[in-house]
Amino acid sequence: MNDKKILVMSMSAWNSRVGSDTWATLMGQYKPENIANICLREEKPDSDAAGSYFVISENRIIKSVLKRKTKTGYVINKDATDDTHSEDLKEHNERYSRMSKKRSYSKLLAREVIWKLGKWKTKELCDFVDSFKPDVVLFFMDGYIHFNRLCRFVIKRTGARAIGFFVDDNFTYKQSKGLGFKAFRFLQRRSLKKLAKKTDGFWAITDMTKEEADKTFKINSTVVTKPLRSLPVYTPKECSKPIKILYTGNLQIGRDRSLLKVVQALEEINKDEIKFEIDVYTKTVLSEEMTKALNCGYCRIHEPIPQSEVFKLQTEADVLLFLEDVDGKDAHTARLSFSTKITDYLTASKCILAIGCLETAPMRYFVDNGAAIVSTTVEEIRARLLEIANDNSIVESYAQAACRCGIKNHNKEEILALVNKTIDGVLNGD
Repeated sequence: MNDKKILVMSMSAWNSRVGSDTWATLMGQYKPENIANICLREEKPDSDAAGSYFVISENRIIKSVLKRKTKTGYVINKDATDDTHSEDLKEHNERYSRMSKKRSYSKLLAREVIWKLGKWKTKELCDFVDSFKPDVVLFFMDGYIHFNRLCRFVIKRTGARAIGFFVDDNFTYKQSKGLGFKAFRFLQRRSLKKLAKKTDGFWAITDMTKEEADKTFKINSTVVTKPLRSLPVYTPKECSKPIKILYTGNLQIGRDRSLLKVVQALEEINKDEIKFEIDVYTKTVLSEEMTKALNCGYCRIHEPIPQSEVFKLQTEADVLLFLEDVDGKDAHTARLSFSTKITDYLTASKCILAIGCLETAPMRYFVDNGAAIVSTTVEEIRARLLEIANDNSIVESYAQAACRCGIKNHNKEEILALVNKTIDGVLNGD
């Protein structure tokens, strides 16, 4: 099993402050020296799952359109202490912060044009993949057209087998009726279909995702969900006073508006006495208006922290908050996804309060498994929180439900064995 050489392509770096650790978790069963990662984000990797990392800097891709000698890709050492690339990361984050404030399809298209014109197919990239000599290449079937083009190039360059992983709705027209969305989605679908033709096997994060991906791409994908970090163990804990609610992660695509619903629901409950307090750890730069609306005596916004600290805070919290857009323009963005946060919460065996659109896979998962308190409106949130305030045993009941759900659906050994079996299958031509 450990002799396979696996190259993983990803948008995000394998960095614990980023929050997404799906690939690092799935690759943890192999020897690090047989795992390599190419990513398009300049956060410095800190995962021990891979032995070598290569970064293609979008900031430098932009510069390379005019300055063709710009070095856009480089090997990065997770143990290095210098901040050579910190300026690139700073400019990258500032650019994405501006873009996230107002999603514009013209800006998304402009980025794709820049990547098309930019110099990413470099000697450094070729040297990296040639020296690693992967047997198989893994990647998310993503909505980033330039990323899909990069994956096709690496597959062709290495002659390796390939497995694509569907984890989001990047291919249907069901998220929006807007003309801009439909035009850009057409380009995304075309890009994914090109990549699918070069791909030997497929995974899907949920049954719902598999059903729609199989139909669209005429494939037969295998459902691979996110495994638990460890076997969950429910430990009885008396509720804090005030009751502690915790959220860690980004507040983009409408999650900030759902957080605001929770804050608004608590206005009356906390009027005479602070019965609940919310701590939020996020790297999302909120608008001045949203910051002002959330800023109150019982809601505190903090800078992001490493995953190890997140897990510690989760053990100390009473309620873990899960957020997706409920009824805004991003309500259906997560319709086929499965947040890594779900398995983290189940591992913690804590009461989960889930706010989001009921037509999405994550919310349907919570409802079908009875693993969370599910609400969609300020009134529903207020009613559920009042029930908790009056009867703390509800927190204990849902914590036990989360524990049972994790054990039943996310057995780490079974999922990792399925991953290895699929990889062996494509290598053997099955």
